[in-house]
Amino acid sequence: MKANRKFKQEEDAVSAVIGVILMVAITVAIAATVYVYVSGMLSGGSQKTPDIAFIMDNANQRLTVTKVSATNIPWSDLYITSEGTPIMHNTTAYVTAGDYISNCTGVVTISYQGITLLGTWTFS
Repeated sequence: MKANRKFKQEEDAVSAVIGVILMVAITVAIAATVYVYVSGMLSGGSQKTPDIAFIMDNANQRLTVTKVSATNIPWSDLYITSEGTPIMHNTTAYVTAGDYISNCTGVVTISYQGITLLGTWTFS
């Protein structure tokens, strides 16, 4: 009988109100963490790739711009390579219809900001 008295049952415990407050605080902290994680994944970028159309002139070895969906797209945003070597354009500071890229030989690749491929053309 004396052995059982060692484990005296006490009535002191965390109240139900404090338990509920702790559960709500933990839930809010988890929800905030998930929100920050997901919002960081979803906000990849607000800038869209412009729609630029080119026509290939194999005889003159040039690509001519036929359509540009947005205004004020600088040529410096376009990465133009011919067989892996960068080439320049013969135009203004911004891409406009009628501009052209000359001295195109082999496989010419154009990408927007080095990320999005706009097209690949093969000159003979």
